[in-house]
Amino acid sequence: MNYSPCLPVMVVALVFFLTDMVDCIGPSSGNQTRLSLLTYLLDTERYDSRVPPEYEKNVPTKITIRVHLLSFDSVSETRMDYSVELFLTQEWRDERLHFANQTDSKWLEVDSKMMNVVWVPDVYFRNEKSGSFHDVTVPNKFMHLYPGGRVVYSVRLSLTLNCRMKLAKYPLDTQVCPMLIQSYTYTTENVVFFWHPTKPMVFDDEMTPQTELPQFSIVANKTDTCETTKDSNEEPTFACIIAKFTLQRDIRYYIIQIYVPSILIVALSWVSFWLDLEAIPARVSLGVLTVLTLNTHGSTIQAALPKVSYIKAIDVWVVSCLIFVFAALLEFAYVNVLARRGDKELGMVQVLATSQLQRDPFQANGCDPPKMLVRKVNGEMNRHIMLDGNSSSRARARRVDKISRVVFPSCFAFFNLVYWLFYVYGMDNKKND
Repeated sequence: MNYSPCLPVMVVALVFFLTDMVDCIGPSSGNQTRLSLLTYLLDTERYDSRVPPEYEKNVPTKITIRVHLLSFDSVSETRMDYSVELFLTQEWRDERLHFANQTDSKWLEVDSKMMNVVWVPDVYFRNEKSGSFHDVTVPNKFMHLYPGGRVVYSVRLSLTLNCRMKLAKYPLDTQVCPMLIQSYTYTTENVVFFWHPTKPMVFDDEMTPQTELPQFSIVANKTDTCETTKDSNEEPTFACIIAKFTLQRDIRYYIIQIYVPSILIVALSWVSFWLDLEAIPARVSLGVLTVLTLNTHGSTIQAALPKVSYIKAIDVWVVSCLIFVFAALLEFAYVNVLARRGDKELGMVQVLATSQLQRDPFQANGCDPPKMLVRKVNGEMNRHIMLDGNSSSRARARRVDKISRVVFPSCFAFFNLVYWLFYVYGMDNKKND
């Protein structure tokens, strides 16, 4: 038997060739243990988590995103933000993690300790003020690998997101608060974002959008795509998707706490129109009390609102009510001036009538004796003639009171009609997106 010296070299070459083929095609077909399969797929010698799946193919990796809202906690007008708790789920395809026909499992579940060696998208929330992951009792995230190379990655987050509100119609306003999800590192040449085609935004079963918030109802939500840059330059652009929540403020709280008390205070100021002209202390006390009460009520309302440079609907209401109350106080001042002027006129007429009576006694003319009025002047009781009827100024004062009983309520009712029609139906409802 002849022995060829090249045979060992050929055997060694064949062994290296078979080893390379095993590395390229993966484990032999058939059932594999999940641990051995995960160990092979996530081996750092063959899998590089530093680059996207399609990095060398010069095509972007398509990321499908779905948001599952667990709670919509609060909306703050003073800080202009809102808080949410959610599951952020991302799906993409990574051919490097393909393991078809290698196991009977429908998917492989990756522990949180092994997720660091898998590439995940560089997602961040552009309008985030603060955020946190949940780590009780373990990190709240999961990753599933599917045979065709599909990767599903989900994480639980608590976020406080910025919402630039327009409060011109407050508290009759409707706000649109965005949620901007963007890629921070990779441009659209490497990564693009898409919303889930059927369920992009899902509300938790225990969450009721109409009653989730104490002062708002989530009446609508909309998802869309966008492309943004991080500076003023047009390029490069980064993958971006946006969700918009339409929040309608519940007016019932404000009707009970603001509008009804203001209306009652204004109506209370009208009571002075039915008081006698001589009830000066009561009318003064009533007018001053209503002015101060409404002013304090308005200050309490403003303390809970941000200091904005434009006029809000609540400002128009409070100032208008204050004007009505102050006008009622001015009406009393005017009526009091007329009454005092009438007293002077009546006094002058009585003095003239008394002097004439002394010169021409009434018995000579066959007249009945006039009625006498006793007044205390300078500490002495003086007797004067009281003429029938009132002076023209006092009559005018009473007429002003009677007119005010109709004019003030009518004007306030007309103001209410204009106010509610304008802010509920007439004012532009466009919001700053």
